[in-house]
Amino acid sequence: MKFKKVVYIRYFPLTKAIYIDLYFNQLLQNNIKVEYLDITDLFYPDRISAEKFDFLGTIKLSTYKQISSYLENQDIENTLFISIMTFEWRVFRLFRLFTKFNLKLGVFARGVFPNSTDESKKSKFFKTIKRISFERVIGFCQNKFSVYAKKTEFIKSYDYIFKAGEYGYWGLGIGSEIDNQSANIIEVNTVDYDQFLVHKKAPTAVADEYIVFLDQYLPYHPDASYFKIKTVDPIPYFKEVNGFFAKLELATGKKVIIAAHPKAERYKEFNPYNNREIFFNQSNDLVKGASLVLTHASTAVCFPICYEKKIVLLGSDYLNEILPQFLEVAKSLVIACDATLLAMDNVEEINISESLDLIKYNDFKYKYLTSTVSENQLSKDIFINFLKSEEKFLQ
Repeated sequence: MKFKKVVYIRYFPLTKAIYIDLYFNQLLQNNIKVEYLDITDLFYPDRISAEKFDFLGTIKLSTYKQISSYLENQDIENTLFISIMTFEWRVFRLFRLFTKFNLKLGVFARGVFPNSTDESKKSKFFKTIKRISFERVIGFCQNKFSVYAKKTEFIKSYDYIFKAGEYGYWGLGIGSEIDNQSANIIEVNTVDYDQFLVHKKAPTAVADEYIVFLDQYLPYHPDASYFKIKTVDPIPYFKEVNGFFAKLELATGKKVIIAAHPKAERYKEFNPYNNREIFFNQSNDLVKGASLVLTHASTAVCFPICYEKKIVLLGSDYLNEILPQFLEVAKSLVIACDATLLAMDNVEEINISESLDLIKYNDFKYKYLTSTVSENQLSKDIFINFLKSEEKFLQ
């Protein structure tokens, strides 16, 4: 059996990143039809996205009745439906429709981070108590019921998981352990690991010795306003970051350059890094040639892991207060790959060890980025070959 069509389903508008990362062009070039079901109006009717990407195969559906009508007219046997949504109570009714029509359901499970293990159970208990509210209790019960629904097959599990790393399934949402045990697993890579494979033999982008900072566009990231997430104020943030960079340059004799976040369009209008060089869409190549890699809690740690570069994670009292989740991720990375965590606002003498724990780097690579099966293949090729193969090994 070959899949002749792929339908992506998401409760946000299509973006250019999704279009590229999920291989729309490659599918079309291989005569596999592609459609994108945009169900934003059903879940977030008041949200407006500035990132919408025009694609002729986009179909906007606003009600469950419309979705049901759409599914009734599909060739279910020869179509693979890919969910680009985290499973939770919010999408329960939608997944009931998927179950009713017995869709061939797939998902990409990649891009997860290690969990922090150094927080005591007591600390976690008191944090949970502080967060208790009626709404949270209701949500907890709803999610518990959703897991039970998966166990009893009232909600179908995924048929296919395209998984990057041993723990890629962590990002699937509640009941992910059930999915990981019941689905057919196709080993792929993270998007960044695929970029590493493409770029690893290319020449370095900068000739001189340098330190690279993997910018996360924190003060201006469009997701902050779209998802109504609290973020940092640009004035104190850039004051701290630039102050630390100046100290680091003085201590090492090397310049700090900036690998801009892919969405950092405002940096093309002004330079908030005190006129340090800013490079766009070159993170991979810049890390390859760097002597040291700086970031906060970026998913781009794939690059320093793969190129075996020392990782320094930057925090501060201000960042910890505004974005406490960054500190948790940073602590996890310290444990998982022996990264160094520095407080930008409390560094009198900069002394960064150059040693690397390559055993931890290798462990991180196979837990979160790739597998021994896929590490020398591009995910797009694995995905296309799977869709075109006769055997789909359904259990």
